[in-house]
Parts: sequence; structure tokens; C-alpha cells
Amino acid sequence: MAQSATAPPPAEEGRLLPRDSPFVGCLRHAPKQALAGHLGRLLRRRAEESVLPEQHEAGSSRSASDESSEKLPPSSPYVGFQRHAPASSPVLCFSAIGKGQPPPLRLPGAIDEEEEEDALLAAFPTLPGRLPEEVWMWVAALAVEVPTLAAFSRVSHCFSEAAANEVVWRDKVIRIAPSCMTALAPHLEHWLQAWRACKKLVLPRSEQFLRQVQQRAPQLEVEVSWRFDKYLKGSGVEVERQGNSVRRVAEEELVVLGDAPLCRSKDRCPYLEVTLDEYGEGMGDDVNDFGFGVTACEPEEISELGAVADEVPCSWIVDFTPSMVCLSINNREAATGKSLSALDLKQGARIGLLVKPAEFEVYIDGVLRASLPVKVAEERVPCEVGLYPVLDLYGRANEVSKSDAEGPSAGCQGAPAHEARHQKWAD
Repeated sequence: MAQSATAPPPAEEGRLLPRDSPFVGCLRHAPKQALAGHLGRLLRRRAEESVLPEQHEAGSSRSASDESSEKLPPSSPYVGFQRHAPASSPVLCFSAIGKGQPPPLRLPGAIDEEEEEDALLAAFPTLPGRLPEEVWMWVAALAVEVPTLAAFSRVSHCFSEAAANEVVWRDKVIRIAPSCMTALAPHLEHWLQAWRACKKLVLPRSEQFLRQVQQRAPQLEVEVSWRFDKYLKGSGVEVERQGNSVRRVAEEELVVLGDAPLCRSKDRCPYLEVTLDEYGEGMGDDVNDFGFGVTACEPEEISELGAVADEVPCSWIVDFTPSMVCLSINNREAATGKSLSALDLKQGARIGLLVKPAEFEVYIDGVLRASLPVKVAEERVPCEVGLYPVLDLYGRANEVSKSDAEGPSAGCQGAPAHEARHQKWAD
């Protein structure tokens, strides 16, 4: 007859578990004597199951009555252990416990000095590893950008706190992508505190967003980054990716303007750069393959864009033809360059235009390829007016995207490499 859980058999009286046993404290609310006997049976049965079949057959002399005596009573808390597992599934190996004493169990309050730090790390989540917090701040500075803030902060609560640390953004150019503005707006006050020591904040054109930044952080240097204007364009092009790219959808009226002027300063000339995301084969109309440049007219003052970029008023446009590039000023040819032509363009190429008062420099993938001088003084670019981007997608140019480059560079797109890497993905 099975023994009662509260009345252990005489043979098991006094079988208390030693203090160093790994099972001290397990199911502590159950009667100690009964559990000691049940657990011993369970361990012996698991030890036998771990023996190889041939060893079991050769050395087994147990009778059926002996096997039945090792069965756990129905009242045992261990009845049903792994009962839902298939018979052929692997059995947990308790052979080390059956053959010798197990290592002592580390209980709360019994931690030695060497393991104290590991226990604290496990109990209180923090930045991973044993690196100083300052090191993690520099790691975050290399990895986190505004478009990746949400993903970075989801790693852990500590990563979220690290991303809001002023050290992460110090002396950094922070670019807010158009796609981030809606989500960022409710938390702008919080992030402006973290961005106090940044080099500058670059925003898309948004009067509301710009006004809030100027009111909340007037000491912060702010720059407006242009986008393709979805209203100042011909019917043959379509603005996509929230103003970051433009695609040709027809064969006529392919001119498009930027919605903000190019940035300039005393030591920085206006620079326009685009990427040929989709560039076809052949030579288009064999006359004009692609045109881009600037206009000194405020977009709101332009009533008619014209058929090509050259017809935009107060404009300086560089056109790519099959044999050369030419600079047109107010739709009049002013200079030509034989060292570069439309044959040098290819899909994925970055085309840059550095606007100097008396010269226009054309770059392909950051390399200077042509210099087009402005010989007539009256036709030179004025220094005190804003210059808006102008493009047309005639010829083989089917899709073009803007770049955040601040100047020509053969190694990257002008902006820091990690910023350029995230831009297209974020939008």
C-alpha cells in the first residue's frame, strides 16, 4: 500500500536532506520527510534510465516486485513529471547527480565577492558587457540616427536612455527625415534637450516645425534641406518618397523645382547633388539628355516653368548632350565643356554642381569633370539671393533622387557616411 504524504514509512524516518543539498528549499511548503523519500526514488529511476541498454540488460537482476517498489506514490508531487512527452523523446540526464554529489546551489544571499557584479547585472538591467558607460555613449554616437531611434531604443530601457544622452549627439549634424517629423513632433521638447550640443539641425521645409524649434531652442543652429516640390513641377513627372525623389511618367513637361534654396555661407558655396536612380539606354532625343541647375527666382513668383529647365526664368542650367556639357544662362548658351558628356552618365551615378560666383563645377561621383566659367559679369550668380534647384528629366533620366551632400567628395556623399547610408531606407 502506498505511503501517505504526511506519514512517511519507518524506514525513511530521519532522512533529512543535508544543508548543502541542491534541493534544499524546493517545494519548501511540502512535508520534508515525504519529499525526501519521493525524490530519492525519482533520482534512482532517472539514473537507471540514463544507463545504456546493453549495460542495463547485462547487469540488471531486479525483480518485478523490486521495480514496483520504486514506483512513486500517487500523492507524490513528482507524479506526472514530463508526462506529456513522447516515449521516444530524449530524457533529461541526471547521471551526474546519481553518481556523485552535485555542486552546491548558489542561493540568494550566498554570493561571493567575485560573482557580486554578475548578480547585480542580472538583477538590474543595464548596458551589456563590462564596458564603462562612456564607451557605450561613443558606440551609440556611431550607430544611432534620427530614423533609427525607435529601433535602437527597443533593444532595452538602458539603450533608450543612452540614445537621449547629450554625449551621443555632441558636434553631430542631425538630419530629420520627412518621414520622421510626425512621430517626432510630440517628443520634440525631450529631444531638443539631448541635441543642445549638436553641430546643427537639418530639417525639411516646414514652417510649423521650424517655428517650434526656434522657440524651444533658439541657440541651436538650424538649416532647411530642400526637397522636390510636389506643386512646382510639370505634369510629366511625379514626386515620390515625400519629396526625396522624382520619376518620369510622361514624355513632356518634365521640369521640377526644389522647395527650398541651397544652403550657403561665407566658407561654403551652394552645392546641388542628385543620384540617377534609373537611367535608360540609348540617347533619348539625341539633343538634351539631362539638365540640372539653379534659379534665383522665388518659386512662388514663377508662373510658368517652361518645357525644359533652361526656360525657367533667372536660371543657370547645365545640360548634358551626346558630345559635351553646356551652361545655359536664361536660356542662352554661355559656356561649353568637351571633357564631359551624356555618355559619361550611368545608372547610380551621383551628379554634383558646385555653384561659384563666376564658375560652375560639375562632379561625377565626387570627381571634378568639367568647369564652366561665367565670362559676362552681369550674368554671374549673385551672392545675396537664394538659389533653388531646377531639373528636367528628358532623355534617359527616368528617376532621380536628391542627396544631402554639402559638397563634392570622392569617398562619400558629402554628409557623414552613416547619415547617407540611412537616408533612403528611412524615407
